[in-house]
Amino acid sequence: MIDFSRTELTNFTIHYVGNKGLGEELTLSDKEVKFKDDFVKETLLRYFLTPFKTDIYHQFKGKVDISLNSVANICEDIFTSRNKFMEQSKLAAEHLYNQSMHPKVKGGEFYTCYFRDAVVDGELCDAIGFFKTENKESYLKVYQHVDEFDVDCDNGININKLDKGCLVFNTEKKKGYKISIIDNNNRNAEIALYWEEDFLNATIKPNGYYHTKNFIDASRGFCEEVLTEANNVQKQDQMMMLNKSTGYFKEKDKFNIKDFEKDVLVEPKLITAFKDYRSDFNKKLELTAIDEFDVSQTAVKKNQKYMKSVIKLDKNFHVYIHGRHDYVERGYDEDKGLKYMKLYFVNEE
Repeated sequence: MIDFSRTELTNFTIHYVGNKGLGEELTLSDKEVKFKDDFVKETLLRYFLTPFKTDIYHQFKGKVDISLNSVANICEDIFTSRNKFMEQSKLAAEHLYNQSMHPKVKGGEFYTCYFRDAVVDGELCDAIGFFKTENKESYLKVYQHVDEFDVDCDNGININKLDKGCLVFNTEKKKGYKISIIDNNNRNAEIALYWEEDFLNATIKPNGYYHTKNFIDASRGFCEEVLTEANNVQKQDQMMMLNKSTGYFKEKDKFNIKDFEKDVLVEPKLITAFKDYRSDFNKKLELTAIDEFDVSQTAVKKNQKYMKSVIKLDKNFHVYIHGRHDYVERGYDEDKGLKYMKLYFVNEE
């Protein structure tokens, strides 16, 4: 959990980072921005910090050669000495510019911020923020002159839509710091990792979110690849297992593999089959099997859309099944040469 209720923005710079591959410019400021009033300062604080709410954390993959620019080195230098803030913000802008080679990467303003007194998972610490605006929106300004009105149009930044952002918290330094990342312009597969990997060189942190997501992915893969009609498992039985798995994570604060086997898998053959599948799944993705961890409801919600509860019958019917799979009966009508499904219920709503 992240709490910014007492956070203060103490240092702030703006540079412009164009697309180097297209020959666009890199424009570096020589001075920090001084705020005209508290309203502007508070608006910027809200713009930068409001999107960071989840328990999804990253960490730097590791320090590179000290002679090279890296965000990890830049953050360490700033945390060590705030006097280096301006110098290091320029190095961060130059580093981002050197990664901006793909023709679809948009140029934009690049901000470096120093925040004092953020609370992350109960720990009070400072944070460094890196942000980039890539999209501008048109807006109208209406002026009143006594009994007449005038209207004008301009382009500006929507403070409710942060394009790209990153907060590096001054904690867990030996593990690569604790980092929270926002990237709302990553739908293009060709440049999806431009901010997270090319610029930040970060990877997801192995915490509750990470472990919950990986286990749910393994459970879904097991249902979709092993519990199939080809293996004599009916569709509603596959969905029942998916729903039971989702229900388990919704109800639990802590995960334990033995509880999962007892509550969800139940049958010894199913337990053995899942163990084999999970072992192969972890090897392919180079994951370490973790059998106890804190359940992240953020990961549960993000993966819930994949836990389908609908059976599609040709192009004519969609049957939604959310529970009581024992009320569903399937069969084959030899006279018609068609499969059928029979549903039992108590009340019609």
